[in-house]
Amino acid sequence: MSTNESNVTQGPIEWFPGLQIATCIFYSIILIVGIIGNVLVIVIVIRYRDMRNATNLLLTNLSIADLFLLIFCTADGYQHLFGKDEHRLGKFMCSFGPFIQNVTSTCSVLTIMAISYERYVAICQPLKTSTPCLALFRTVPTVIFFWLVSCLISIPFYMYTNTKLAETIYDKIIDTCFTDFPERWANIYLIPSTLCLYLFVFLMLCYWHFSICCILFSREALLRDNTILTRYRRQVAQLLIALIITFFILILPHKIWSIIQQRLTIDEFYNMGFQRHAFIIITTRSLLYLNSAINPLLYSVMSTKFRQSFILLCDECRRTTRPHHADAAYFYKGYTAKQIIGSNRLPGGGGTISTTGKISYHQPNGSQLQEKKSLLADNTPTPITGIPIEDTRFFFPETLTPITGIPIQDTRFFFPESFT
Repeated sequence: MSTNESNVTQGPIEWFPGLQIATCIFYSIILIVGIIGNVLVIVIVIRYRDMRNATNLLLTNLSIADLFLLIFCTADGYQHLFGKDEHRLGKFMCSFGPFIQNVTSTCSVLTIMAISYERYVAICQPLKTSTPCLALFRTVPTVIFFWLVSCLISIPFYMYTNTKLAETIYDKIIDTCFTDFPERWANIYLIPSTLCLYLFVFLMLCYWHFSICCILFSREALLRDNTILTRYRRQVAQLLIALIITFFILILPHKIWSIIQQRLTIDEFYNMGFQRHAFIIITTRSLLYLNSAINPLLYSVMSTKFRQSFILLCDECRRTTRPHHADAAYFYKGYTAKQIIGSNRLPGGGGTISTTGKISYHQPNGSQLQEKKSLLADNTPTPITGIPIEDTRFFFPETLTPITGIPIQDTRFFFPESFT
């Protein structure tokens, strides 16, 4: 016997004091933070060429899965808060909700496994990095393959979830949403698939990351090798370990409760009471939604490149909203270009030569210069008019002699024709 986390209850339908309001606020915060954070991750990886590597593309797929879960599954959480046992989202959402929830969870597990394997091979078996087997985890078709496998595995949730009319103890007929697997399906599908996807994958991840840490964080490695690449690999390894720990801690309670519900008898379920059942549902769902919102925060805290990209994207947004002055020329392509207007006085008091057009670029700091790639491949300055500056050098006549007392025949500056 199972329901889609809502059933007919035996006692009065009463919530714990303040639980509805507090849970509604918590759901709203998770929804807003999760959607904004995951969208920013996707935009950053698409916008900046330097972020388009195998690991970041797989992290983008993880953000897409988290977005789907937040958009399509939090609605069921809200209606459970205010509708209690009654399902008000229609027959399609009753079947689609558990389906997409299982699809996104399965795709997230496969994606984390792919990222971990890619890091394991790159660090522990570097000679294999050029073999075709590793390319499987670096292509868009692999991501599509993960989604197809996740949909196939989750089809039974769509098949065996439906709405049913039920009579409550307070003499009211309501629509309820049931996920009712036959006993045989529960034994041959639900429990084995959960064990394979979570327990087996978790053991594999532990082995891979234990091997990675033995290489990157050993005493000899810390003393011998402290290059930029090694520090970057350590940072990625720490990020992945944090992702794995938070993922399994936050998502496993919901999966375990789904299996327990399948084993409960009608009497055991009714004896649980509404308040206890509602508290378990709210807790497991809150952890599930939190897992989909916390990943972008981990990226910004533990990854220097993601953090710098977040700052750069915010700076771009700020610059697009700031009005431009008519007499200033702003150049931008990855970093800020400033127009410097200087003044050079000729020897002997012959006058002041105004030199306009010198461009001074704001260079990244020393740690950024040591990165393997620049955030932008082309740093050629481009004015706002769209016409490139081919040369900003000034040409001095040969007769110009900066010696006091000797006349200067010509002090004009000759600009190239392409200068705009």
